Amino acid sequence: MGVPAQATGYGDDLAARVARLDMMARHVRPRDLVAEVDAIRLVAESAGILPVVAVARALESALGRGESGVIVRGWIAMLGEAVGCGRSDAHSSHVFLAAGAVRLAG
Repeated sequence: MGVPAQATGYGDDLAARVARLDMMARHVRPRDLVAEVDAIRLVAESAGILPVVAVARALESALGRGESGVIVRGWIAMLGEAVGCGRSDAHSSHVFLAAGAVRLAG
């Protein structure tokens, strides 16, 4: 297992970024979220927090497909959960992606 996000010092920054993203999602067009999601992914990549990277990529894909509303807000919620999970291993990434797929299937 990798180093938890909180132990790397990136956890608080990522949590704040996800909270900002969630607020933005209430007021802007989905395509206007892409830059913030990309910034979150880059921070997570540099810190090696794989679950956050995986969920950010899934959210970027959803935005790229033109998804909005419940789907986007659902992936943002999953992103917050990935930040707070305290794990950074590849297995956790797969678990988050599978959970998102099940939760957001519709």
